[in-house]
Amino acid sequence: MLKFPRFVTLIALVAVTAILSPSARAGEISVTVTGIRNDNGNIIACLWLAGWGFPRCDASNTRVITAAVKATTGTVSFRFSDVADGKYAISVGHDQNQDGKLERHKLFGYPLEGAGISNFVDPPKFIPFHHDALFRASGDLTAVTIPLHYP
Repeated sequence: MLKFPRFVTLIALVAVTAILSPSARAGEISVTVTGIRNDNGNIIACLWLAGWGFPRCDASNTRVITAAVKATTGTVSFRFSDVADGKYAISVGHDQNQDGKLERHKLFGYPLEGAGISNFVDPPKFIPFHHDALFRASGDLTAVTIPLHYP
């Protein structure tokens, strides 16, 4: 009977597992934003890969993928492409004055322009936690609808 050193057996096991395991799939997340009051400015969206800083996204945050589309009264739709299966959260805002950010109350931090978050049909009574907004993306296409809420 042949005996192999443990590290050789371990390397062989890892190689076989890597070959037989399915690779991470990349799909799309289709986002529909509803309840847009007017066509001023843009709808800004952030797809959150991790929760630190949620729901405020800015250009320096490496844990988000951002998208912006022209606002249209009623509803807009767009997609995040090449997204691996996993859990994500989305925050959106109506940047009516096109300054690239969602205006917030200086003292309390609540949005002064329209805002919405995945999993919240009604406006939250507090700043929501990342884990409350998580949804699972899997397969070729995952659809998410987010209603905007205005102060």
